[in-house]
Order: sequence, then C-alpha cells, then structure tokens
Amino acid sequence: KKLHLQIGLFLGWKTSAVNLLEGDFKKKMYLSHSTNDISVISERSLLCIATDQINHAGPEFVEASQRNVFAAWNLSVGKELSASFNFGCALHYYDQGISFIGKDFWIIEFLVDGTQLCLDLYQGAAEAASSIRHDSKVAYYTNSIIRNAPFESTLPAWVIFMSCLESSGKHFEIIEKGFNLMRIMKIEIPTTPPSIMDIMESMTKTTIFASRYCINQGVGISQKRPDKQNRNLLRLFDAITVAAYSVSSPYLPLLTFEMVYYCLQNEFFETESAVAFAGFGYFHIALKQDYEKGKYWAKIALEILKQTRPSSATVRARWMLYGHIMLWFIPLKEAARKLFATNQLGMKQGDFKTAVSALTLSTNIALLEGENLLLLTRDR
Repeated sequence: KKLHLQIGLFLGWKTSAVNLLEGDFKKKMYLSHSTNDISVISERSLLCIATDQINHAGPEFVEASQRNVFAAWNLSVGKELSASFNFGCALHYYDQGISFIGKDFWIIEFLVDGTQLCLDLYQGAAEAASSIRHDSKVAYYTNSIIRNAPFESTLPAWVIFMSCLESSGKHFEIIEKGFNLMRIMKIEIPTTPPSIMDIMESMTKTTIFASRYCINQGVGISQKRPDKQNRNLLRLFDAITVAAYSVSSPYLPLLTFEMVYYCLQNEFFETESAVAFAGFGYFHIALKQDYEKGKYWAKIALEILKQTRPSSATVRARWMLYGHIMLWFIPLKEAARKLFATNQLGMKQGDFKTAVSALTLSTNIALLEGENLLLLTRDR
C-alpha cells in the first residue's frame, strides 16, 4: 500500500492537482520526483491513474492533513467520468473521495480551490447513483445533504431525490414533500385542494400578469439563463408538476400557473419553462375554450424549445404541445409525425413513460387519419 501511495504521488506530481498539496508533504514530493518526465501521457489520464494508486493505498496510509486533497482528486476524476456519461465509474470515485474525508465530515465552510468539497462529493455521488438507478444510494447521499447542508444548498439534492421517488411511483410523497419545500420558500400553496373557482381565479390573475409580455419579448429574452439556484427551483417545480399530473392532482393547474408566474417574473426561459407555458396554453383551451390564447402560449413554448438543449423536459413539452394543443391548428398527420419524433426523443433522453404515451397518441391520431399502422414507422 505504501508503494501504491508513492506511485500515486509520483504521477500526481506531474499534474496541476499537485498544487493542492501543502507544506512539507509537497517539498518531499518535489525532491523525489522533480527530475522525472512522463509528458507523453495526458494530464487527465495521469490524474486518474494517480488517484487510483492513492485509493489503493487508502486513507489510513495518507497524512491526515492531505486527505482532503486526495478527496478533491477523486472529485475531479468523478466529474470527468460523469461528463462522459460513465456514471458507474464516477460513483466509485465519489465514494472513494467520501472515504478520504470521512462520512461524518460536514464542515460546510471548508473549501478546496473554491469548491465546497464535502457537498460536491455527496451531490456528485447522488447524481451518478440516480443515473444508474441505484435508489438506495440516492436516498443515502441526498438525505446526508438534506440533513447537514444549509437549506439553500439542498435544492439540487431535493431534485435528485424527487427523481428517485418518481421512478418508484411515489407521486403523492413527491407532492407532499414538494409543497413543504415551497412553503419554506414562501411560495403560497393552499392546504386544501382548490375548487374550480379557486383555479379560475388563479388563472385569471396569472393571465393578467402574463399580458405584460408579448411573444416577441418571450423569444428575445429566452437567451437569459437562470443561475444554479433558480435553475434548481425550476427543476423542483417541474418534478412536482410531473407527479401532480401522474395522479391527476387538483393542484396541477395551480402549480402550472405558479411556474408560469415565476418564469415570467424572473425572465427565465428554459425547457422547464416550455412545459409550464405549454400547460398554460392547454388550460386556456380546456377551461376557457380560448383557442387563440392556447395557440399563443404554445408558440412561445415552441420558440423556447428551439433555443434550448433537448432534455426530458423537452419531451414532456412536445408531448403536451402536439398531443393536446397544436393538433387543433395543424394537420393531424403532421401532429402524428411530431408525436412519433417525440417518442424517439423520449427514448434517447430516458423518459420512457412520456415516450410510450407519445407513441400511443401518435398511433391513435394516425388511426383517425386512416393510416396503415404496418407502414407507420417505415414511412416516418
């Protein structure tokens, strides 16, 4: 194990990660390794190999003052692997990093190179575990963050945890926890299910507020991107809305109106915003039979989708737009084609539930058009 440590230190010396080392430990490395040259290997590969060697040695063979540094090496490698969608290996390195700092190490003010080390390791581990559907690990990491970190730092963990609950079909739990979070953030949610009068009143207020915006303004400011905190709040809204839809919750319209209000008020136009605007358009048609307003908000949602990267929220927005709004304004054949394309996008994004629903709608519309279902996929 001491040999693994020495190899890891030698390789680590050849990367910029060595700058994290401190004091006498760094001087020892300089004296031992400054004359060696292995420049033919990329820095990223060197750091990965060095980190592996340090991990083989383990925390017990590393000076206590340097353990946080090697945890940061693991964090760096984990981020690289996550960016390459290699979430299983990324989770391994996040776990190793946590082992160096200790499972109970929650000193929030401790920073390494501007990074909140402990929080970043747990959050990276939670995201990686979520990506490979390791629910028990997701619950462990997210609960650790929620229990120990300041509330404003826990929103990403809540979003990941909500995603885990959604994949397990625990929609009512998502709604309950989500509403509690919204109330903590001073977002008003009624404690009893709203009546139709409450829904119509809320819709009217949101429509009046939204009348300040025209579609050209929506397109123009859709380039503005929210900061991480507000982006996570958008994702939280979206997760609760998905759960509310899944169980036909009476709160769904209010959640949609609240999200529309929030996006317009803060001029945030992301894929989650497109879902909200599509839903807003749908409720104009479903509740007020106002087809022009429905089309208006559908067009804003479509413009946002053109300017944002595809995600699972894109799939839901397209499903709402072409399955419930635009089919009133475009040929049914075109709507069926768009829904089939949504099915393909949903499969790529891993949103299989929406993908199957889009395919079902596409097939139903094609039947109405008299298409031969045997030729359906071949023709598209």
